[in-house]
Formats: sequence, structure tokens, C-alpha cells
Amino acid sequence: MRYLILLLILTLYLFSIPAGKCSAEAASGPGKMNVVFINPGKSDPQDPTGGFWREVSTFMEAAAEDLDINLEILYAERNHVFMRKLAEEVLSREVLPDYLMVVNEKLAAGRIITLADSKGVKTFDLLVGFYGKQASEMGAPREKFKNWIGGLIPDNRWGGYQLAKSLIEQALQKGISQRDIRILPIAGDYATETTIERNEGISDIKKDFPEVIILPETHCLWRKDLALISTSKFLHRDPSINVIWAANDPMALGAYEAGRNLGVAPDYFFVGGINWDQPALVSISKGQLSASVGGHFMTGGWGLVMLYDYHHGKDFSESQGPIVKKRIFNVLDKENIKPFLSRFGSRDWSSIDFKKFSKVHNSSLATYNFGIEAILTK
Repeated sequence: MRYLILLLILTLYLFSIPAGKCSAEAASGPGKMNVVFINPGKSDPQDPTGGFWREVSTFMEAAAEDLDINLEILYAERNHVFMRKLAEEVLSREVLPDYLMVVNEKLAAGRIITLADSKGVKTFDLLVGFYGKQASEMGAPREKFKNWIGGLIPDNRWGGYQLAKSLIEQALQKGISQRDIRILPIAGDYATETTIERNEGISDIKKDFPEVIILPETHCLWRKDLALISTSKFLHRDPSINVIWAANDPMALGAYEAGRNLGVAPDYFFVGGINWDQPALVSISKGQLSASVGGHFMTGGWGLVMLYDYHHGKDFSESQGPIVKKRIFNVLDKENIKPFLSRFGSRDWSSIDFKKFSKVHNSSLATYNFGIEAILTK
């Protein structure tokens, strides 16, 4: 009889716990984290928009392996409607994840965070933040939506500025005067925060180099093929264009190909992009592209470090606030491309000890250091 009563009490206790919470804790075990990342990009690394989003995933996978995190990555294939659908499917599971990592691609993250909050799933946003009317509606993390705990956003304006600065300085080193530098900016889309901020970065360059000429931007939707076509037309009309600033590496490669096809003198034609895509870095090592600004594809991995610390009692918000915006971007050019490729040319990130970036494992860390110097020396 005593055993029957104990069994009844245990049964009532189990049924009193919400199914999602009970299942998630049972699946993860003490201290184990279950994280789902909804990647907005293409799963195909050969897509014309480049392999950036695949790189985001591979870096995250290396971090998850080091930190013993259960990581699941789902691809939305550049379809923001499908991205919301994926989130709804995840949040309707019997076993809910501990954390959902999202990107505010085409403003889709707002609804996802709202739904996740109602389900008790903590969310963390990456790469693209909230702005304008949507930012006002969302408010700050942990206020209106308690389970939206924060995010990590690279400073895209800084990235755009760094690329322009590098290209101009390389042109000046070749003896081209400021007033003779004519920059064609190739933007990605028309309205995302990433595009707007990177474009603002190239505008900022006028403060340091007031005599350079910045032409009206053209938009090539992040695609190499469209950049090839568009740049060919611009160079036909204006052969004096000698610097091309592209908002991503595939467009930079397309622009460089256009100049090569038209016989533009390569030593006086400076083309650079953003992403650190493998083909772009190989091109730099061959003396073709002049620069690539990147490091932001690592944002997902660094975000996992921050979530790991949060999960184990070291809340990143206490020292830096819930939304961390960092100048993650760094320039790779002919001066530093060799040491980078010698260590990471294979894109194998397993040699990085991600625990060294964690405050849980390094109590002396005051702030997170996610720059290129850190990964080359650790």
C-alpha cells in the first residue's frame, strides 16, 4: 500500500510539470544546453550569393563541439516566410529547445521572438538587429519579452568604413591622389539594416578623405553575376573608376572579373568586399582582389559562448548590456593574408579553443575579445 501511494504521488508530480519544460530538461541533463539556430541563408555553398551563411554554421558547430552544446541548425534558404514557419515548427515540438537563435532577416525575427516568449523559450538574436518602428515595438530585451535575453550584432557601419579606408589607402600607396580616386559602391539589397549601415560606413570615409569621389551606389542583391553585369556597364561609361567597394565578396569578385574582361590595369584597380569568403581570400593571395573585411560570420559561434556563460550563471548582460554591438570586422589584405590562410585556409575551426573566450572558464575576463588577433593567437 505504501508503495502504491508513493507511485501515485510521483505520477501526480510528473503530470504537474509542463511537458515542454520536463522533456527539455530530461533531454539536456544537468548543465547541458539545447540550442536551435534558424539560419536565414542558403544551405548550398555554391549559391551565387556566396557561402557566408554556411560559414556561420561551420564556425558555430566548432564552438558547440568545444562547449558541449547540443546545436541544431535549420536553413530558411533566404525565405523569411519559411524562416517563420521553421520557428513555428520548432516551438510546437513536444521537446522545446533551451535557446532559439534568430536573425532579423527582412524583419522576421520580431514575430519569432514574440512566439518564443509565449512558449517560455529564451531567444538570442544574431547579426541583424531591430531598427525603426520595429525597434520601438520590440523595446529592449528582458522588458516586454522576458525570454528575449539579448543578442550579438556586428557594427556593419564600421565594417563598411574599414573596407573603404583600406581600398583608398592602397590606392594612395600606388601614387594616386585623393582627387583622382573614384569609388563605385556596390550595395546589396535596398532596405535591410545591414545594407543601410554598410552604406553609411562608406559615407563616413569622406571625413578622413574629403577629396575622393564617391559615385551613386548600384544594387546587385549580393550576387556575383549581377555585379559582373552592372560593373561592366559602369566601367564602359566611366573608365576612370579605379576603386570598387562591394558590400559582400561575391559582388567584389564579379566586379573584379568585369575589370579584367575590359583590360583594366590590375595594379591601379582596387576592389574589395565583405565576408572573408574563401574564393575572395584566395583571390587576395594571388594579388587580384585588394581586400576583404570580415569576421562577422563568427558571430554565431561567439553568441554560443555568451549563451554558454549565461546558462552557467555568468550573465553577459551584467557587464555589457543585453545587446552587445562589437566591431568584429577586420581587414585581410596582402599584408596579413598569409598567416590567416596558413592557419585557417582549410576553414577548419577546430583548432580554436572556444573555452578560452568564456567567462565561465576564465573568471578574469572583463569583456569578450572576439577579434582576429584573438583567434590567431589562441
